[in-house]
Amino acid sequence: MTLEREELRDDWTVTMVGGTGAPDGVAGRTIPATVPGQVHTDLEREGLLADPTFDRNEDAGKWVGRADWSYRRTVDVDPKGFERVDLVCDGLDTVAELSLDGVVVGTTRNMHRRYRFDARDQTGGVGRGSKTLEVLFESPYREAGRVAAKAGSMPGPYDEPFPYIRKMASNFGWDWGLTAVTSGPWRPIAIERWSTARLREVRPLVDVEAGEGVLDAHLTVERSGLNDLDQDGEDDDLVLVVTVSGETAEGTATRQRSRAQLTPKDDETVVTVRVPDVQRWWPRGYGQQALYDVVVELQTVDGEVLDRSTFRTGFRSTRIDTASDDVGKPFNVHVNGTLIDVRGVNWIPDDVIVSRVDRLRVEGRLRAAVDLNVNLVRVWGGGVYESNDFFEVCDELGLLVWQDFPFACAAYPEGEPIRSEVIAEARDNVARLSRHPSLVVWNGNNENIWLHGVDNWGDELGDRGWGLDYYLDLLPTIVDAVDPSRFYTVASPWSGDESLFANDVDHETHHSWDVWNRLPDTAYRASVPRFVSEFGWQAPPAWRTLRDAVRDAPLAVDSPGVVHHQKAADGMGKLARGIAPRFGSVDPTSFDAWHYLTQLQQARAIATGVEHWRTHWPRNTGVVVWQLNDLWPVSSWSAIDSAGRLKPLAHELRRLYDDVLLTIRPVTSFSASVNRPGGADRPASPASENETAGSGDLADTLSLEVPGAESLGVSPGAFGNAPIEVAVRSTRPGLDSVVRVRRITLSGSVLAEVTLPVHLSAAGVAVVSLPESVGVVDDPANELVVADMDWRRAVWTPAPDKDMRWQPAQYRTSFAPAGDGGVELVVEAESLVRDLLLQPDRVSPEGTVDRGFMTLLPGERVSFRLHGVTEADVAELLEAPALLTLDRVLGH
Repeated sequence: MTLEREELRDDWTVTMVGGTGAPDGVAGRTIPATVPGQVHTDLEREGLLADPTFDRNEDAGKWVGRADWSYRRTVDVDPKGFERVDLVCDGLDTVAELSLDGVVVGTTRNMHRRYRFDARDQTGGVGRGSKTLEVLFESPYREAGRVAAKAGSMPGPYDEPFPYIRKMASNFGWDWGLTAVTSGPWRPIAIERWSTARLREVRPLVDVEAGEGVLDAHLTVERSGLNDLDQDGEDDDLVLVVTVSGETAEGTATRQRSRAQLTPKDDETVVTVRVPDVQRWWPRGYGQQALYDVVVELQTVDGEVLDRSTFRTGFRSTRIDTASDDVGKPFNVHVNGTLIDVRGVNWIPDDVIVSRVDRLRVEGRLRAAVDLNVNLVRVWGGGVYESNDFFEVCDELGLLVWQDFPFACAAYPEGEPIRSEVIAEARDNVARLSRHPSLVVWNGNNENIWLHGVDNWGDELGDRGWGLDYYLDLLPTIVDAVDPSRFYTVASPWSGDESLFANDVDHETHHSWDVWNRLPDTAYRASVPRFVSEFGWQAPPAWRTLRDAVRDAPLAVDSPGVVHHQKAADGMGKLARGIAPRFGSVDPTSFDAWHYLTQLQQARAIATGVEHWRTHWPRNTGVVVWQLNDLWPVSSWSAIDSAGRLKPLAHELRRLYDDVLLTIRPVTSFSASVNRPGGADRPASPASENETAGSGDLADTLSLEVPGAESLGVSPGAFGNAPIEVAVRSTRPGLDSVVRVRRITLSGSVLAEVTLPVHLSAAGVAVVSLPESVGVVDDPANELVVADMDWRRAVWTPAPDKDMRWQPAQYRTSFAPAGDGGVELVVEAESLVRDLLLQPDRVSPEGTVDRGFMTLLPGERVSFRLHGVTEADVAELLEAPALLTLDRVLGH
């Protein structure tokens, strides 16, 4: 008999059975419950809890996390002819006791792992008929308090106990998140009935050898112990059959099968399936995402199927090169032997109530990332091991995945009960995710080793363990044992050796947070880290998202709701200080100007970093922006806000992450100093003027020397009449084009113009030196330099925008219905139009636009494709604040 699974989704109730602080009428009240789910959503639906993401409701709902909750329903545990009946829990949040008719069948203390409990009558025999299943969730704070009392204080960023419990850390708040400490069965609960044996674990590890796909299926079975014995009194043999189906590289169907027999003494084996002429799986932008159907069957020797596992996987080889070179240590991601130009985003849980995130929502976010030319998503360590849905979509879209183990920004106890839970969750999830070709990196922790050094955690910890043993020994041992096909890195950031400063720009991965926290964005140009796994700049969400989230009337920079939806330390001050050098101070009562300028500053800041680093390939081989998404309406570093609206940063990322990136940059010889523990400063190796572009004989960089040009060393980000150059980063096999460079007055007059060839015989960087006529400005407050190549444009502002003599933007508009049900709005410039921004969400909640900030020269036109608006909205759409330009915001 084949294993049967019955998911327990309906007829649940939940009741508060312990805790204090709840409003009247909550304690003891039984309400319908959603499973999978978490108690916040049930309380909201019944009107017992105000939406914690709205206005300032967060504080009024914190009692939920300090309460105990009982989930109950009737469950049929009759074996129905099977030998075993198991209660299977894919995710319980977090501290739970499970009982059937009052008999305890299991306990849990970890949100991040799966559980299986024997649902048979524990008093003997097999239970029959209906029983009451209760899952009693204890307050996470109570469990964390017990562990904290035993382990002692653990340094961290917030006065919340997330290091003491294996639960999503960002439930307890973050510098972009609210505090909403959840409880509940957040992933499915099911009854499984089976006989003889079942598949306990399926770990398919893939590789490609000489064009042949190799799948090694590591299989483990569990025997019931209750089946009829053979004549010798032993269990019967079992048969494992693995079938792989798909298409060859030639496009013909292929179906390969292998089998193995298990004697009664064996419970595990490896079944290898080889697929000749296999289609390889590639990350997006490098090839197709070929996926193969895999069926694993557990059979009796007579061919009866006892259990079956079906999934899709892809064949590819991966490695990450961190071998020392003449600079330090790179972090080079290779797939199928090809060095990947990583253009990534960091991913946080997409909702503070993470059970609300379904496949449709995940797919929407990830498809949006693909539209922004992203090819890697890093799952950050303060969240969860992401869902099967998440990884399946990444497999289909060609998005590489870097998965953190859930340790973030704090010291973690190394003793019991935490250590055993870490072992169990790590082994469970490494095995669960091994089938996904998108997964390429396991990372031990987020910032813990770095912060231990710079924040002097040792002063508080003494000789107590704080997680280092997990990162250096335990976790890599588990990865090596369970899935040696994946790369493990100790931390992010990490320099490859304990003797090195963890965040050294010359070694492996780097987090760039001095910029934003203390330094202007021009400081990105001071160094070229080998791989930037975090950097970012804040901006508020889309206007409509913020308007829907707070009741302040009118919205103001310092109004209570707006301020509450900013969680970063001195976040509003940092936003203001970020705007000031480039745009000047903003009147806090001028919300529209503030909102526009924060969006523009975010886009400009990220562009400064990405343009600099990507055009210093291959010294830098990857940038991963913090962050793609949000889990509530908040001022944050995201490109897409919690309502799914694209900020202007998202449109800018589409340009920055394109296969061909055009930029104008200052001509510099930089020498970066990196602060290290003890105050020791060491200059990083300067970048060469002409960066190499790849490795071996694929390197190809062209620097065009034009008579009259000079290369002068200037400080990074210097304004004024310092010389500039054009740089082009291309990931294509070759590039033949021209770049048109013009020096233009703010009235639109062309002062000088050159057209120069750009050639790359392979993927790489072309650095184009400019003649002085266009490479040096005479009047920084009244001139721009514009470079155009194909449809791509780069604009260089030689002075801070606040000092530029902007003239009023003049333009004509026209509109017409578009064939896809949208509206096409055309803007034709009659003068220089700098940073025109269209915000259709200001006139319609469903309004979207396909572009962000646009700069037009006189006579140029641009078409905006709008959806969610009608022709009746156009008049309002053409007025401020729905349509703004920089000169208007700055009052010029």
